[in-house]
Amino acid sequence: MRNKITLLLFGLIFSSTLFGQKFSMKILGGLTSSQISGDGIYGFAQFGGILGAETSYKIKDHLSASIGLQFNQKGARNYQSSSVYSAYRLRVNYLEVPFTLNYQIDRFTINPGLYFGVKINQKERNTFGAIEPYHEFKPFDFGLQLGVAYTINDNWDVEGRFQNSILPVRNHANEQAYPPALFVFGTWHQKMLSQGQFFTSLSLVLKYRI
Repeated sequence: MRNKITLLLFGLIFSSTLFGQKFSMKILGGLTSSQISGDGIYGFAQFGGILGAETSYKIKDHLSASIGLQFNQKGARNYQSSSVYSAYRLRVNYLEVPFTLNYQIDRFTINPGLYFGVKINQKERNTFGAIEPYHEFKPFDFGLQLGVAYTINDNWDVEGRFQNSILPVRNHANEQAYPPALFVFGTWHQKMLSQGQFFTSLSLVLKYRI
């Protein structure tokens, strides 16, 4: 798996160099905060890392398209307290390929698009140790991505990102679905959540232009 990731990253770098001015290359790294719908645990309490690269093609002034490759850690977490009997921690690691259109307005760039993720592994624990047998996640995660980036200088950008699955990443353990607080937008949304569990994540990344 590591060798495949390395080859893909080198492929992105090579394509950027080969086609000159129309293409640009960035490496990126940062933090992801995430939650999952349907587990009864609320809030973006699980933090993880995000690391990868992206190459962009300039379509015209102020408009470009990007494809990337990134390692992204998602999950969910709560802490044991007087009102919570058992602590819980879920970690799911993904290799993701995001596709975005990028519209630049002065120093800001709006980046809407889609992402496709392949599950690498998952870990699930509570106060008493690893949960076995664990509730298996599906092998893929497909969803929407929206970013807003700010250009600091010729080499550095900072970007805030939002991701949300549009297909369930895991079936519900039982018939009862717990919607995430503040993220139910009507009966249509509740019907979607009843189909399974969905990841929602927020990321803050730094990008370095090569």
